Amino acid sequence: MPTIYGDRWVIKKSLGEGGQAHTFLVTDSRGGGEELYVLKRLKNPKRIGRFMNEIEAIRNFNHENVLRLIDFSLEHAKPYLVTEHCKGGCLRDAEQFWAGSPIKALSLFQQICGGVAYSHSKGVIHRDLKPENIFLRDRFGPPVIGDFGICFLEYDTERLTLTEEAVGPRLYMAPEFEDGRIDTVLPEVDTYSLGKLLYWLISGQEFSREKHREVRWDLKGKNEDTLLGWNNIYLEHVNRLLDKMITPQPENRFPVETIQVLARRTTRLVAKEFNPIDPRIRQPCTYCGTGVYVQRVRNNVTQLRNFGFQAVGVSDWRIFTCSECGHVQIFRADYANRKDLWSLDE
Repeated sequence: MPTIYGDRWVIKKSLGEGGQAHTFLVTDSRGGGEELYVLKRLKNPKRIGRFMNEIEAIRNFNHENVLRLIDFSLEHAKPYLVTEHCKGGCLRDAEQFWAGSPIKALSLFQQICGGVAYSHSKGVIHRDLKPENIFLRDRFGPPVIGDFGICFLEYDTERLTLTEEAVGPRLYMAPEFEDGRIDTVLPEVDTYSLGKLLYWLISGQEFSREKHREVRWDLKGKNEDTLLGWNNIYLEHVNRLLDKMITPQPENRFPVETIQVLARRTTRLVAKEFNPIDPRIRQPCTYCGTGVYVQRVRNNVTQLRNFGFQAVGVSDWRIFTCSECGHVQIFRADYANRKDLWSLDE
């Protein structure tokens, strides 16, 4: 005799259990019994508050990139909720079709940002973003955000997380949560976790705290056996996006809706192989493709004249030539909006 919840949900098999709940694959006896759903049954009655929190968070949500809540019961002897079943599984266990393709990874990331930004617009901060809590509706997506069990509701003054209890996954949580309760929960805690998630999507690796700028973890991949010294210099554009996310100071992190816009731009920069401006990164020649640009002039009047230019007034010149074919690139750093990028060669 199959177990039935709410005179409707028929248990087909167990999907295991987490810290707060048992999960099952179920069918709807009212709908023909063919389509699959996921039923989550509360395991610890003392955690009913979090269970209610999760239901309250998503019961009225309607977004392509947020898991759909189908049914719930808090009055049942064993409280439960039912959500859609995502055939592709969670990102951690899914067929990682984006592996090795930064463009596919960035595309997934943009959609995930869309779901998080929507949640924030409704006053819901997830606080537990990690590969296990992002699901694929089908083999290739779209991705949806699930498991809002420890989310924070900005419109609810009740705090469900115990004092001194760390919130979120260790490698993905914002550093201000590591020691437990903080006075103010900001949406930018999700920005931090999304940065870690983006790094994992592109590299398949994880690290603690803020290490993406260390040589070992740099997405560009240090490799002195290559012409440019890196496996992929264009991933510097992703690094610059991560700089706006994986930072210990919440006030220095960008809102998720802004990150989503910047991720679209980053995708274009990586896909089109636009050079990241940085004097410390060797640049390939755009003419012959086999040489690298070498800086010949850095605001030196004599050197400038050798190229047939005359400095007038206050100006800041950079001139590069290709080591192979002699192709010339000329820049006026004083006209740049991002003058800080040129100060790196000082």
